[in-house]
Amino acid sequence: MDTETRCFCELAPLYALDLLSDQEKAWVEQQVADCPDLAEELATYQSAATALPYSQPPLPMAADLKDRLFDRLGLEAPVVAPAPQAVPNAHVVRSQDLDWQPNDIPGILIAIVHTDEVKREIAGFLKAAPGTRYPCHRHAATEEIFMMEGELVVGDEVICAGDYLHSSPGSSHAPHTPGGCQFFFRTSMDDEYPELTVNSAN
Repeated sequence: MDTETRCFCELAPLYALDLLSDQEKAWVEQQVADCPDLAEELATYQSAATALPYSQPPLPMAADLKDRLFDRLGLEAPVVAPAPQAVPNAHVVRSQDLDWQPNDIPGILIAIVHTDEVKREIAGFLKAAPGTRYPCHRHAATEEIFMMEGELVVGDEVICAGDYLHSSPGSSHAPHTPGGCQFFFRTSMDDEYPELTVNSAN
């Protein structure tokens, strides 16, 4: 484009879009330098050019775009963990919804959260008041206890908050708690309580 035929009003929009040659850019910049009033006009075009991308509808990204980009850069694409999915047939019991029931043993409350009649298992939570002694019982199957609060004395062991206790089938004990406790348990529905049997017979 010859100098004589150049027009600022035509070149300014192209300048804002970065579509001019270096020589034409220099000419526009010289016009702005010579006539500062043109700077405001050029700024208007630049502002409009900046807003252009936002006026277009978004385009969907190709499914393999990320892989192609990493391949072009010679990088290994990171492995993205799958989004967590809801567990089918899951059963959630909120702490505020626990159904605490008094036990036959004074000082004990129990909230059963799961019963399996086939495996003859029950799972739940147990609260024991300070000084409570649980009667001696024999385990028909494995018993598991996870201590949540307080202490439970089982034989020579003191089970504290955060501790896990596994009792094998056939084992027996009569735990007690000096200051009270709360724990989660999973045990057999067929445990034997010889002390209670003797007391009921008398």
